[in-house]
Amino acid sequence: MTDHGEHLNLCKADADMLDRLVTVGFEIDQLQGLTEEEQQRATSILKTVGLLEHYPVENASDALIDVTLARIDQYEDKQRARMHIQTADVQATSSGFAFRMPDLISIACMILIAASVVIWLGRTTRVQSLSMQCANNMAAVGMGLANYANDHNGAMPTTAVAGLSGLFGGATPERLDPTPLLGEYCENHHLNCPGHSSEGASGFSYQTQQKEIWDALKRHRRVFVVLSDTNPILDAVLSGKSHNPMTTSRNHEGHGQNQLLDDGSTISLTGPPILGGDRIWVLDGGNHGIDIFLTH
Repeated sequence: MTDHGEHLNLCKADADMLDRLVTVGFEIDQLQGLTEEEQQRATSILKTVGLLEHYPVENASDALIDVTLARIDQYEDKQRARMHIQTADVQATSSGFAFRMPDLISIACMILIAASVVIWLGRTTRVQSLSMQCANNMAAVGMGLANYANDHNGAMPTTAVAGLSGLFGGATPERLDPTPLLGEYCENHHLNCPGHSSEGASGFSYQTQQKEIWDALKRHRRVFVVLSDTNPILDAVLSGKSHNPMTTSRNHEGHGQNQLLDDGSTISLTGPPILGGDRIWVLDGGNHGIDIFLTH
């Protein structure tokens, strides 16, 4: 054994005995089967360890203790701060919790934005649904026209429109007339566009041509528009007022203009009202082979 100021130097046998004593909590009676030499070695080690309880240390001052405890408190406060969930948006009151005005404004803005998105999606979905119903009605009319033509030697049901003769150089044009189709070839609701907002009108405009043009179309079997969403500028054309031939139909809020072709197919123009190079709302007199003109 050495002085207090030096380290203890243990041989391997002492070190092994110290390990055994640590295992049994320095209760020498718990060690079984010790030889006399091992008994003496264990007793000597216990005495040596017992001296540590009387190792001289200076008494800590009150100031050191206070500083140490303060440091411990600071450490614990930092730990609690890391685990704390910030609730700055909510203020505690005597009756519970209250939101601050800026927070209420932010929440209201988010609700308004979400509501506007939902309304826009709902409106878009509704417009698309109405456009699809409109196209289905047109397809039904197209089927009725095909069946009517088969039963009438290929003739199309038309009627004279004297009020439009001024647009055709004095000649009375013929407009496609779906009335003979009702009952036997299609139903009355097929002649209506559900996306048309005006009351008292079907929402459809029909191909209007001079009789010679109808005969030419029949002979050459050219595919052309026989039915469309309402012509949006017809009133301006008839009154001679200025108009924009690129105006889109108002039937589906400008989201597409449905057209029925004479072969029974339907198409939707999502861009300018031009088909095959022809502006479909006006008689433009161009050399396009077929000058589509749709009236109601």
